[in-house]
Amino acid sequence: MAMHMSDGIIDAPTSFVFVLIAVAGTGFAAWRARAELDERAVPMAGLVAAFIFAVQMVNFPILPGVSGHLLGGALAAILVGPYVGALCVAIVLVVQALLFADGGLSALGANVTNMALIGVAAGYSVARLILPVLAKRADSGIAVTAFVAAFVGTFAAAMGFVVEYAICGAAGSTVRAVAGYMSITHALIGVGEGIITAITVVAVVKARPDLVYLLRVTGRRRTDTAPPRARLSTTGFLWAFAAVAVLVAGALSYLASSQPDGLDATTQRGCTVVEVDGAEELHGECIAQSAKEHRLANSPLADYAIDGNDELSGIAGILGVAAAFAALFALLRTVRAGRKDRTPSGEGKAAVAGPESARGE
Repeated sequence: MAMHMSDGIIDAPTSFVFVLIAVAGTGFAAWRARAELDERAVPMAGLVAAFIFAVQMVNFPILPGVSGHLLGGALAAILVGPYVGALCVAIVLVVQALLFADGGLSALGANVTNMALIGVAAGYSVARLILPVLAKRADSGIAVTAFVAAFVGTFAAAMGFVVEYAICGAAGSTVRAVAGYMSITHALIGVGEGIITAITVVAVVKARPDLVYLLRVTGRRRTDTAPPRARLSTTGFLWAFAAVAVLVAGALSYLASSQPDGLDATTQRGCTVVEVDGAEELHGECIAQSAKEHRLANSPLADYAIDGNDELSGIAGILGVAAAFAALFALLRTVRAGRKDRTPSGEGKAAVAGPESARGE
């Protein structure tokens, strides 16, 4: 999957540094998220994580022999806020690494840094910057905001990998070549990410604008809203969101492109894929030659299959959706239990309160 770095691409000391950065960043996000969590925010965030996991299973072609998929940083930040959003993406990455052997264990810190910290921060910053301008010009302002934020977040996350490779990456390519190819592929992936993010955000805005964090904190709850009586109840909306995530993971994932994603294509440049005794091997000189086999490669759900049976990948995907939801739900319940009774002022308070918070229940 896109941006899921394998072990061995960057050396052990560098990987350890980014583990520390990831732990510090997600710890800070958890601390700040306490003020943003109410009874609706926790299940909503769990479903955002589940949805991101599901959509990440659906790779789309971007170039001949190259694919990409949603990273989800901007989407999570727009829907549930930057701090909770960072935890959403981080949990998805942990579930993918531990249950599905997707993304190296020692590389998990770098992957979290790129997608859950850099991608979320960049996407949210852009969204906060441009929504007030775009919303004044057209009702489609939130859609354009979501698209641009997602594009920037994806590109920023890709550049995070370039920086990590420049610090101490494996042999097989120059930093300039890596930066160039990552820029091309992830600019194209960013377009797909922007489209998916815009469609999803607009759908949520149409159904329940009061559940969209970005609209609450910018005071634009009533943009593109439906009449209160036409809205889904909170419970109905959450069940519908869950159903979409299950449908994507259980059915649409079978339509995913099997081509290597932007990061894998970058690390494989210079090598050719040769089939030997039914298995694919890389021949030549490229970054991917330094990649190590995942320590959990023989686990039951490795590579989004069930005991190696790709025909059951839909079931594996549904299990992943459930795992992502359960893991984040448990984490946020724990975080919420430790928050102070008095909500701090600022954005966190805006996320909890609001005149529409009691409507449509």
